[in-house]
Amino acid sequence: MTRREKACWLALLVLALVLRVWDLGERPPHHDEAVHGHFSHELLVKGSYRYDPTYHGPLLFFVTAGIFGLLGENLVTLRLYPVIAGVLLVAVPLLLRRRLGARAALWTGLILAISPSFLYYSRFAREDLPVSFFTLAAVALFLLVRRGQWRALPWAGAMLAGHAISKETIYVLAPLWAVGVFGVLLHLRLGPAFRRSVAWLERHAAPAATAVLVFVIITLTSFTVFFIHPEDVAFPLKAFQYWYHQHTIQRVGGPWFYHLPRLALYEFLILGAALAWVVRRRGRLHSVEVFLLWWGLSSLAMYAYLGEKVPWLLTHQILPFVPLAGMQLARTFSPRGKPWSRAMAAVGLAATAWSAVAVTYLFPATTTSSDRAELLVFVQTTPEAGALAREGMALGASGESPAAAVSGEATWPLAWQWLGIPVYWDIPKGGMRPPLVVCDPDRQDQVAGNLGAGYRFQRIPLRAWWVEEWSQASVGKVVRWFFTRITWSPVGASDVVVFRRTDGGEGP
Repeated sequence: MTRREKACWLALLVLALVLRVWDLGERPPHHDEAVHGHFSHELLVKGSYRYDPTYHGPLLFFVTAGIFGLLGENLVTLRLYPVIAGVLLVAVPLLLRRRLGARAALWTGLILAISPSFLYYSRFAREDLPVSFFTLAAVALFLLVRRGQWRALPWAGAMLAGHAISKETIYVLAPLWAVGVFGVLLHLRLGPAFRRSVAWLERHAAPAATAVLVFVIITLTSFTVFFIHPEDVAFPLKAFQYWYHQHTIQRVGGPWFYHLPRLALYEFLILGAALAWVVRRRGRLHSVEVFLLWWGLSSLAMYAYLGEKVPWLLTHQILPFVPLAGMQLARTFSPRGKPWSRAMAAVGLAATAWSAVAVTYLFPATTTSSDRAELLVFVQTTPEAGALAREGMALGASGESPAAAVSGEATWPLAWQWLGIPVYWDIPKGGMRPPLVVCDPDRQDQVAGNLGAGYRFQRIPLRAWWVEEWSQASVGKVVRWFFTRITWSPVGASDVVVFRRTDGGEGP
């Protein structure tokens, strides 16, 4: 690696880190983030945890609890693990340098650094960015084995275990990779390719068995919490039953094409460049390219079929296309690239950067007081609720107890945000006069009666979402949205009522 290439990689990783930590604690916590923060807190303080597929695998809680113990509990530390995973994901193409080429590996890293989906969700306390890192790292390490570095195989098993103990998408990935392998076998002709695969397994039997053993040890010890809960040794059955049921009832459902507009409007650079690469090299694709293509296409089909429709699943769908896009951009910006191709790619890069900035920094939270919203933002806690949380934290420092009373929907995310603050978690009883009271709208009259005079109330949005009415969209409105983020259909919200004491009294 030349000095110039090392400098480029260093600059890229610094850029990836800065993009992920800039204003990291500004966006209010999503409902899921608050829940993850709560479980991590409980694990740190009480040592209590048991695997529940509702909240995915244990690794997020293990790591976040460790970060909490070292650095304290706040929004920044809550999101630090996905930040680290996001930066490591950008670095993974270094392992693919010889397979893709030096320039293509660097372009692949750049795409991962500025992709709107990867950037936004690497600042989000969920498992999806760590999963992306573990998945791509496992592929990269396996490809090192193909070049004779057999010692990488057990590490590939560890990376797959990292995915497994992070999220149940491992059970989706397995058939998708099987489709990718089948595509490679077809590409190389089934009979000879199968015999070569058997011979490869015979040559690498020991490291392959070690990789399986590493995978089993990591997953078993993690899901049973170091065998404190040996009954959870059947975690695959537990996970599959729960998530198959969620698929059948479509708890968070949507149309089959739910992901397609988001892919088209946010990840056009990745998909467009990958398509250009495949079309240009049709008939000359290498096995790795064939594997990535089949994996990617089957991912699009699988997530269109699955009943869970949430935007963070985009990261799982576009990941296979990223190396293909990196190879195309490396060629486009090489001396062999055509001027018109470079112009198109430059526009795509600029548009991608705009989308990344818009969703990450300008409009990362939706609210009914604004007509601008993002398709990647899903039922997000509003800025008004964020201001309410900061108000409660300030009151908590005053020493009054309770500093607030909270009931209903506002319990999350406030239960985690107001850790350490004296809060009465219910409708205040008669005679109680906390300076701040939060309740659902249907309990407003009851709360007002219990509190008596000396309070003013305000209704604010707690969580908001873009009500996507594609029947109201048109080409012009979609183009306007892309440049301005002004929605073409309304923003919905669930509200809470906030009572603030005005007379300064603490009792009747």
